[in-house]
Amino acid sequence: MDDRRAQNHRAYISFLNILIHSQTEDELVYKLCLLLSSKESVYDYAWVGGPPTADGELMSVRAGDGLEASCPDLSVIRGDGADERGCPASIAMADRRTCLVQNIATDYNFSLWREEALKRGYSAAVSLLISPEIGVPWVITLYASGGYLFDAEELNLLGVLARGVGEAVHKLRLGDGRLRSMEALTKSEKMYRAVFENTGTGTIIIDHEMTILFSNERFEAMVGYTREEIDNRMKWSQFVAPEDLDRMQRYHYGRRKPGADIPIEYECRIHDKAKNLTYIYMKVGMIPGTMNSIASFMDITERKLAENSLRQSEAKLSAILTTFEGFIYIITTDRRLEFINRTLEERIGRNAVGELCHKVIYGLDTPCPWCTEKVFTGETVRQEVKSPKEDRWYFAVRTPIFDTDRRVIKVQSIVMDITDRKLTEEAIAASAKHLRKENLRLRSTIRERYKFGDIVGKSEVMQEVYELILNAAATNVHVMVYGESGTGKELVARAIHRMSDRSSKPFVPVNCGAISESIIESEFFGYKKGAFTGASADKKGFLDIADEGTLFLDEIGEIGLNMQVKLLRAIEGSGYTPVGGTLVRKPNIRIVAATNRNLKELVHKGLMREDFYYRVHIIPIKLPPLRKRKDDLPLLIDHFLSMYADGREVAPITGRILAAFTRYHWPGNIRELQNVLKRYVTLRKVDFMELMEVDTKAGEAEEEVALPDAGIGLTAAVEAFERKVIENALEKTRWQKGRAAEILGIHRKTLFTKMRKYELK
Repeated sequence: MDDRRAQNHRAYISFLNILIHSQTEDELVYKLCLLLSSKESVYDYAWVGGPPTADGELMSVRAGDGLEASCPDLSVIRGDGADERGCPASIAMADRRTCLVQNIATDYNFSLWREEALKRGYSAAVSLLISPEIGVPWVITLYASGGYLFDAEELNLLGVLARGVGEAVHKLRLGDGRLRSMEALTKSEKMYRAVFENTGTGTIIIDHEMTILFSNERFEAMVGYTREEIDNRMKWSQFVAPEDLDRMQRYHYGRRKPGADIPIEYECRIHDKAKNLTYIYMKVGMIPGTMNSIASFMDITERKLAENSLRQSEAKLSAILTTFEGFIYIITTDRRLEFINRTLEERIGRNAVGELCHKVIYGLDTPCPWCTEKVFTGETVRQEVKSPKEDRWYFAVRTPIFDTDRRVIKVQSIVMDITDRKLTEEAIAASAKHLRKENLRLRSTIRERYKFGDIVGKSEVMQEVYELILNAAATNVHVMVYGESGTGKELVARAIHRMSDRSSKPFVPVNCGAISESIIESEFFGYKKGAFTGASADKKGFLDIADEGTLFLDEIGEIGLNMQVKLLRAIEGSGYTPVGGTLVRKPNIRIVAATNRNLKELVHKGLMREDFYYRVHIIPIKLPPLRKRKDDLPLLIDHFLSMYADGREVAPITGRILAAFTRYHWPGNIRELQNVLKRYVTLRKVDFMELMEVDTKAGEAEEEVALPDAGIGLTAAVEAFERKVIENALEKTRWQKGRAAEILGIHRKTLFTKMRKYELK
């Protein structure tokens, strides 16, 4: 529609020049036919007919070029075939009205004329009456081809043009002569006002000083001013954008100089009353015999914005294509290159457009085996291929390009070099395969080993422990290690840490039973300077130190209920606040806890929170006491003797001693065995028999406590007795405080308090 309006607009300008410039009726209609039949016109042919001037004809021909070859009407207005209603022109003349045939091929009202018109390739025709006020009327007939259809706006404009011709003929017949000035145009205001208002474009007439003499309704709408505000009051330069003003002024004054080469069609920008910018396409022509020009405008803002957006997109795409490190190319259905990006051109060493893609890019004489036909049937194909040309891996995305009928006419390929990634994947796969084999080998041979890290033993129960350690190390969940004192719970914790992903981070052991309730929070969470008396500097707590590593909580059952709540919040992700601090810290820690107590019983008694228990008790590992793994005694003895010998010759353990070791129940477990062997290496004797002869009779202890001397009170006597009982329990357990507290039936902290009171060290 816009193209048709533009052509009508150009024809309108030329039509006004014909009206102004013609001196005779014949000149007027002849030029009009030439204009409407020109290459710039949308019509194929035009002719003008009038009343008959000789016998045997229904109409006379007033104007028309190449009549015999181009005019199908001659067969029905002349000679024997004359038919007064045999063509649209004769109907228009006879009925004094417009006659329209939109589709000649399906209109059977004019059989002979229809046959002649189709021979000449016409598809539509219209005949319009030219009716001057003086003299006989004429008819102008227009032909179009290629399925052209006349629309209502166009027919309206053609009617205006026909009336304008009639007015001009009338003027000529009155002897007014040539229409050449604004005065003459003003007298015909009714005619050109109708033309102006029906062009579909904004139109103005400008004088030599750039004053707008006349404007139409469409121009009003474009600029936002009324005709009363514009005509003879405003200048054309007031509407031109500042960036285009100098050029418009040069064109305006230049076209008024003889011989100046000034374009008549161009683009510029104008602004309306609200200062909104509009892109326009304009055509300007001088009115002959005057210093006035006539200009028409077409709003092309949407097109210009689309063009600008397209240019920006093209610039972005060009930048992508230029900087893209992979290959981009487009091939036709016969696999010839139509486009290659710069990276591919540099790799090939030339512009290979037109050559076969498989030969140029991959060095193959036949199409690539991976170039699937699926893409030529409309599917997008993604695949990894190995080029035989340089033995490198590529990832390719091939996308079909369709024509308007959804047929694949081209294929676009985006290819990226993934050789490094593939080599890495192959290395990872090989490594994973090796690790799987190593893991199987390790698991199959672990039962034959006698040592797992620092843990010694190859008994069946220890093999089960090793398997649990491996499973725990492969995860990041919390672990609970159960075992009597001296069974090696910390060694297990360290083994889990060393084999886990946290091995490069800190392992922080904490003896929970040795920390006083009054300072346990500051020990775990740290404190800020000035938090309490003596806090002279910031101090990190255990959770801070163990961040991203492993926190080993030995004797976790000794932690009080209040501290359990705070620890639970910290390890569940809510974080903690250092004593005296305000900022919440959220540590990333893994807890491995250990205990020699029955935690479920503590939960039942209310000494441990159930939620805290289930949070730390995820993977349980139970260490057997030494009395249940005596098969490992020879390995353990050999290990400790080698450790403490330090190059010295050590007397061998005799069969009698080994038998005694085997019979002994080892209440102190590995730690007790370790101490016995250390004394053996140091003192070169075994005090093992004394261990077996420890007197456990309560009566002997009572005899060793003498009655108090006269003058000593009951309190002092009771304290002396208590001190002796505690000392005996400690000696019996080789100063294992936890074991001694169990024998005495008191809490470990109570034992520590009494040991300080009686100065037992």
